[in-house]
Amino acid sequence: MTGWSDYYGGQVTPDLYIRNLYGQREFLQTIIETGAKKILEIGAGTGTMSIFLSQLGGTVTTLDNDPKVIEQARLVSGQFGGRNDIVEGDAFHLPFPNDSFDLIFHQGLLEHFSDERIRELITEQLRVAPIVLISVPNSFYPRKDFGDERLMSKKQWGQILTPFKVSLSRDYSLKILPKWYLPRVPIQYMAKIERR
Repeated sequence: MTGWSDYYGGQVTPDLYIRNLYGQREFLQTIIETGAKKILEIGAGTGTMSIFLSQLGGTVTTLDNDPKVIEQARLVSGQFGGRNDIVEGDAFHLPFPNDSFDLIFHQGLLEHFSDERIRELITEQLRVAPIVLISVPNSFYPRKDFGDERLMSKKQWGQILTPFKVSLSRDYSLKILPKWYLPRVPIQYMAKIERR
């Protein structure tokens, strides 16, 4: 695999769309419960979460820096009736004025960066929105999907997020690991970060 467009290049079937949403239902519910009306997703991926949120009546923008990923996300949005605006941009220098959104979210983004770069990303996001919701695979996640993921514990994430006001920090998404005798464990971590 050479890039994210290869990773997300497969066809998104209705079954995959539903499974993507179901796997992130706790994270999506947390987003919905904020009552945010203007939402930005950073890192388009397949775009399924942005599509779903756009169908609930708010204004949703999806941002990515890879033109091929954007093209694929537009196709998936059209396929599933998304109302999200999909734009190209740099997450470290967001192309939006201060306070353009009520909330920013991303799933599976920050684990690809160093502690310092993670803090830079969050600082820039808090310029554009007062709330940032993050989701990452945690230390129980069974594999490195792309290859460079840092699969860390809730405690490790807590240390990285120390400079910020974190109002929610928890693991979620219980999964049965490959061996039947192993317990169900949460394989994702989420945090809600608010502007001080």
